[in-house]
Amino acid sequence: MTVEFPLHFMLQGEKGRVVGIRWREQDVADRLAEMGFERGVAFEVVAHDPERGITVRLDDRELSLVPWLAPVIYATEEPTD
Repeated sequence: MTVEFPLHFMLQGEKGRVVGIRWREQDVADRLAEMGFERGVAFEVVAHDPERGITVRLDDRELSLVPWLAPVIYATEEPTD
């Protein structure tokens, strides 16, 4: 069973995969997809500050998200080895 949850529940150092974007306005979802937040994409949480936002590493780049945006990105944790 796979558990899905908003990205803002993840902590620094945790790894996951994008499950989807849950937002009413398509332009926001499209922009996040352009940034690399597409279903199945692996990422790692580099920094998590509830007031400043979350920084994630997607492939070889780091992206910072404002606090209100992280809850619309849904993820699942990567299994640990």
